[in-house]
Amino acid sequence: MKLLTLLRHTKSVQDPAYPIDRERPLAARGRDDAPLIGRQMARAGVAPQLIVTSPALRARETAQLFARAAAYGGDIPVAELIYLGTAEDLLDVVRALPDEVEHAMIVGHNPGLEDLSALLIGVAPGGAGLRLPTGGTAHFELSVLEWSQTEAGRGLLLWLANPRLLKKP
Repeated sequence: MKLLTLLRHTKSVQDPAYPIDRERPLAARGRDDAPLIGRQMARAGVAPQLIVTSPALRARETAQLFARAAAYGGDIPVAELIYLGTAEDLLDVVRALPDEVEHAMIVGHNPGLEDLSALLIGVAPGGAGLRLPTGGTAHFELSVLEWSQTEAGRGLLLWLANPRLLKKP
């Protein structure tokens, strides 16, 4: 069994001063939410062994802030396919993960992450009503021994979380 966590980047600025989408940074709320998610996962004992991120600035910042808060000490590779990637593109990223890693995280964007989540549990995109708002996190157990075996319907959704939910008492 492998564990896969999908994290949608946290809240980014919507400022016209950033006309290139890939260069939009996190908003103040996003800079607060990413470490919150990291701390919560570390406390729950489910911090990943490997984090792979989209090349977009907001995703890289989310990954770095999450990593620091979760006491993640590894590198954070960038995978171009994650940016604007379809569920199939993201599935290719998952399939290429190193097999010595038991728990990996992908930091990216919608609709790709929502569509991949649906694919993993064996339903059509949007069919499960599964939503990942900014900072939304989906955690799966995959019934595979090697990442290359990952395919539609091989995932069990263990939990969903988002920053608003984590801030509730």
